[in-house]
Amino acid sequence: MRKIFYILFFVLTANLFAQKSNETESVVSLTARAITPIGIFSENWNTGGGIYLSYGWVYSEEWGVQFQTGYNRYRIKPESQFTESPKLSMWAFQIGGRHYFLRENVKPFVTVLSGVNIIRLIYKTEDVKVDERDIHLNFQMGGGVTYRVMNNLEIELSVLYNSHLINPSIPYNLTGFEYGVGLNWIL
Repeated sequence: MRKIFYILFFVLTANLFAQKSNETESVVSLTARAITPIGIFSENWNTGGGIYLSYGWVYSEEWGVQFQTGYNRYRIKPESQFTESPKLSMWAFQIGGRHYFLRENVKPFVTVLSGVNIIRLIYKTEDVKVDERDIHLNFQMGGGVTYRVMNNLEIELSVLYNSHLINPSIPYNLTGFEYGVGLNWIL
């Protein structure tokens, strides 16, 4: 818990210094993503989808920090081990950073995010409805490109690797690739 407070303190301090030098832009992003499960997770679950809302800052047109929340939902494969149609969904709460490589209208970037996911799995077994809820750490890393359409509007394309560690004895048991398109409003 202390680490989270240290990270938040660092982010807020950096934001104050950047605002003082007028080199910061606030960014609100709305992104839709398609998700392709990989690893053990892909045995039962098919593609999914998600929507994310983020708020962050871009410092000196190179570095960015963002807070992100999102909702993901997955579809079951027809040949899965579950007897009835289960539902798997996740709420994500993350903090992370970005590095932009160019300062032009087209800006490729790399990003790393980490946080927690609230995972909910509902299924039926022997006429008993099971509703499992759990909280797990996760991380995302990947890259993308933004294109500035207008002075305060960007279109973003991204590809991310997403990992949720549910059972530490099984590495990468809930992972996937996320392909997204989004809009960024520069404030």
